[in-house]
Amino acid sequence: MRIWLLEDDAAQARLLLSWLQGAGHEAMHFDNTADLLDALRRDQPELFVLDWELPDSSGIETLQRIRDKLTWHVPVLFVTQRDSEADIVMALSSGADDYMVKQISQGEFLARVVALGRRLGNTSLELEVGPYRFHPETHAIYRDGEPVSLTVKDFELAHYLFRNVGRLLSREELLKEIWGVSGVNTRTVDMHMSRVRKSLDIRPESGFRIKTVYRHGYRLEQV
Repeated sequence: MRIWLLEDDAAQARLLLSWLQGAGHEAMHFDNTADLLDALRRDQPELFVLDWELPDSSGIETLQRIRDKLTWHVPVLFVTQRDSEADIVMALSSGADDYMVKQISQGEFLARVVALGRRLGNTSLELEVGPYRFHPETHAIYRDGEPVSLTVKDFELAHYLFRNVGRLLSREELLKEIWGVSGVNTRTVDMHMSRVRKSLDIRPESGFRIKTVYRHGYRLEQV
């Protein structure tokens, strides 16, 4: 899982990074809110781990700015010294998905991360991003409340794109995830991508664009 850690204590950051990377996660560290929010313009993680007390903001303010910036839900886990019931309630009420009080154990921390990842991985849940709403169980998709007709593969491709907004997706990854194959003509991806872009009317006016990255793949970007 791709995890962004916001923690200004260098020793604590090294410890959490070693746990996450040792468990096979792709973890990136930020020591201030400004750098994290700037990085969100180019990419996104699958999970945020936030401290509360930061040099240029608070964890709560950062959480609110993340929720304002992203139109899709990315899980947030607080790891902080603040242990009052009022603080925990405030964080959860502000949109955090889980809360841990330092000192934390490696086993419990990684278990919480995996639990949040399972929520993310439940692709049968409805997904709403901007004007688009996906219903995976019925392969139905709506744009501004109006149904859009897509083939099953086009739906699966569109759903995968919108679950990975901001990520650069190679044609090889898309072939493996959508078609379950590899090493075949990647023009298949290009053809279906063109149909998805046209059928969903994906353009800056709708809040999104599909960027073609030469010799690599595609990235769905929020405008």
